[in-house]
Amino acid sequence: MMKKYIFILAIFAGACGHVNFDPPKGFVETQKSSTILRLVAADASAIRVTHRENKKNGSPSFWATLMERELTEFKGYKLEKKTKFKSTGFVLEMRAPYKHKNFHYTVGILAGDDDLYIVELGCENAVYAAHKKSFMSLLGKIHKEID
Repeated sequence: MMKKYIFILAIFAGACGHVNFDPPKGFVETQKSSTILRLVAADASAIRVTHRENKKNGSPSFWATLMERELTEFKGYKLEKKTKFKSTGFVLEMRAPYKHKNFHYTVGILAGDDDLYIVELGCENAVYAAHKKSFMSLLGKIHKEID
């Protein structure tokens, strides 16, 4: 009987996952697992939250530098601004090379002792200012989880 309860608790704990956050204003949830949360706005802007286990010595600076290098050197993104986010991370604001349109791509990297969150916002430049506040609010919620 005890094994049955342990199994049920394991399933329940797994269902909550590490990305159990309410969508910010203007976004709705389109996909959710224990490690990925995808959100979309009516204007086709998207937010994705990914959780991974942080590796030993994986500081916020390490992950931000690695992400910046991957996106700029290997994928052609243009870094516009890199800012520190509280004690747990960085925010990279970039221009995304997508067809012939001007897209904005923002990545929040938050690293705690055990958790690494990558939070991405992709949208057209014209709506970026409208969604940045929601994006930053979500980063604040995640920061509280790992701080």
